[in-house]
Amino acid sequence: MAKFIARRLLSMIPLMLGISALVFLLMYLAPGDFLSEARNSKDISPEIVKQEEMRLGLDKPWYVQYGRWLNGVSPVKTSLLLPESERGKHSAVYFGAPDFGFSWSYKIPVLELIGQRIFPTLLLALSSTFVIYAVSIPLGVLAAVRRDSAFDKLSAFLAYAALSVPYFFLALLAVLFAAVTGLLPTGGQVSILHDFLSPAAKFGDWIKHLVLPTLVLSLGGIASMMRVMRGTFLDYSRADFVTTARAKGMGENAIMFKHVLRNAINPVVTSFGFAFAGLLSGALLVENVMNYPGLGQLIYAAIIKQDQYVVMAGVVIGCAMLVAGQLIADILLALADPRIRLEREKAPAKGIAVFTACVAAAAALLTWACETFPEFFGIVKTASFWAAMAGAAVLALMLALGLFWAAAFFCKNLLPQTLRSKRGAAALAILAAMYAAAIFAPFLAPYSPTEQCLDKSFHPPTKIFFENGSLRAQCYRQSDPSIAQYEPVEGESLPIKFFVRDEKSDYKIFGLIPFKARLFGVDSPDPDARVYLLGADSTGRDVFSRLLYGARVSLSIGFVGIAITMVLGFLVGGLAGYFGGTFDFAAMRFVEFLMAIPSLYLLLAMRSALAPHFDSAQMYVMIVIILSALGWAGTARVIRGMSLSLANAQYVQAAKAMGESPVKIIIRHFLPNVLSYLIVGATLSIPAYVLGEAALSFLGLGIQEPSASWGLMLAQAQNDTKVLMLGFWWMLTPGAAIFATVLCFNILGDILRDAADPKKD
Repeated sequence: MAKFIARRLLSMIPLMLGISALVFLLMYLAPGDFLSEARNSKDISPEIVKQEEMRLGLDKPWYVQYGRWLNGVSPVKTSLLLPESERGKHSAVYFGAPDFGFSWSYKIPVLELIGQRIFPTLLLALSSTFVIYAVSIPLGVLAAVRRDSAFDKLSAFLAYAALSVPYFFLALLAVLFAAVTGLLPTGGQVSILHDFLSPAAKFGDWIKHLVLPTLVLSLGGIASMMRVMRGTFLDYSRADFVTTARAKGMGENAIMFKHVLRNAINPVVTSFGFAFAGLLSGALLVENVMNYPGLGQLIYAAIIKQDQYVVMAGVVIGCAMLVAGQLIADILLALADPRIRLEREKAPAKGIAVFTACVAAAAALLTWACETFPEFFGIVKTASFWAAMAGAAVLALMLALGLFWAAAFFCKNLLPQTLRSKRGAAALAILAAMYAAAIFAPFLAPYSPTEQCLDKSFHPPTKIFFENGSLRAQCYRQSDPSIAQYEPVEGESLPIKFFVRDEKSDYKIFGLIPFKARLFGVDSPDPDARVYLLGADSTGRDVFSRLLYGARVSLSIGFVGIAITMVLGFLVGGLAGYFGGTFDFAAMRFVEFLMAIPSLYLLLAMRSALAPHFDSAQMYVMIVIILSALGWAGTARVIRGMSLSLANAQYVQAAKAMGESPVKIIIRHFLPNVLSYLIVGATLSIPAYVLGEAALSFLGLGIQEPSASWGLMLAQAQNDTKVLMLGFWWMLTPGAAIFATVLCFNILGDILRDAADPKKD
């Protein structure tokens, strides 16, 4: 055990080096720096700006800046990487305390600043993790034991509801609840009079301020983990060893908790590592909305201000949390499943040291060559481009084959059983209708999503009624513009016509067939006449039209994400669990590297680099592809944990003895046993991408105006105080659409899990 822990901690060194270098490069590639505002100011002379650049080291290339930062962080330092004015103060190689630099924004050392903020975030992450596992495991087990009971159905509905609400929106509702009821504080970590309280009262004050952030941050994790726990528990409850135990007369409780639970808890325990580290990014949204003075809020502000040393410290902490979480998860996994031996992961310390030295030497040599021979940089750039294209082609082929197999398997084996279920048929029909509406949005929407009518700001939904055998739309007039109040005009209405020709429209069906007709509209000579089925937004744009157009982005995102996530996750995780040894060690360290890449920094760099060339929709698709290419690592980690158990199963050993190839064993034996998890994970991932879009829009990284998406519309609704104060409920309809999508996917996932279960009754 001690050797295993030592190897794992030692492997953190190349991980830290790779991640920190990548983040430093991304920040360098992003336009501007900490002095951008000073350069644009007319009150600050260029000479002063130049002096500040030299003082902060911003006039040096990125690798020089990175080398100086790395030299400061390392306990073994060299004077060769110090500024010229300080080189004579130290020997060539010397020892010193780690120094993470100086915060340019806060004017204090970074370590001091981090020390002030890390405790609240760790406290929030630990409390949320405890709540997630303490609640989800027993609820998931109870739901599985009482399958199809009232409790099972109620817990499923509550889980779907929890998964359908974005973090920031839930945090906003929590703040409003606290403000109205006064039961809990609305934000902050402590009250104003905290320093004057007794020790017991101070502890109670901390707890009161921690309750709401913990509940908001843990609610989605509880719902997701509970559904996964229920699914795996049902799988193992029908395994052969359970049947054998029953035949020997073992009690049902002993079977369930001694045998079934120890096996079913495998994916839950495996997910601990990245779940704990992932709470840091989740805390960012919660801390910003609830004004919680944590590390997430600090790092986000540092990214915006480009205070790079604070950002780098956050990267180091995030990597340390990831490695610690993964280490704890592996130890817990070995304790939970006696079949798993940590010694299978063999990677000698000498090998890690040699690998790290080779990577560092290669990076240094490449940097020197690019700096000395500029033409060499062009060669490296061209070679990297074609290598990326080749990798993308191979990935596309793998995804195509995986999707083809999944579609064929679904249509042949799962679709008939899904249609036999009323819930499954209803969920499938609703999703099919949503996707059809998204595809034909230009025809179904009465107006363009960008068409404004400023004199109809926050217009309420139009009343539709029959009169003389025809549909008519009620006319309204604005009675109080200050609060956007409207009242119906007595006796005035407009007829509704179908298949209205729109000369301003230039859309194409399936991108090929030009079409200028819309399904319906009002018959009026007034060009500003409108029919608002779901009201209008602050600029008079039709919410119903924007909802349909937004569905094209929000609903398509999930399939791109799960296609990459599930295929790569299964292949890498399955092979790592099957082969073990050096391959397992190398694959999992690469997985940890991907999981440790801060997606927020990558998103900021990509938006800065590609924003001039891409519109918002194209940019977001690119962002989703990047996130899914990084996100498959978590799935691979869970599949690897499940494969470690399956690798020692009797039927797998029998297949090996019969000479079956590893590929056949993985596809024929591993895949059917992990398929239920993949299905549950896929149905959870699709709405997760939809909710992720809402979070990115809240942070200004997702879809931008004038394009439409459900997340952007919901973010606009919660940012406009009039929506909540004056009760403009129609602005929250994107939330209802998100809820319906999540609900249907989760219902479908449960039914598909039962249909795909090879051990079902």
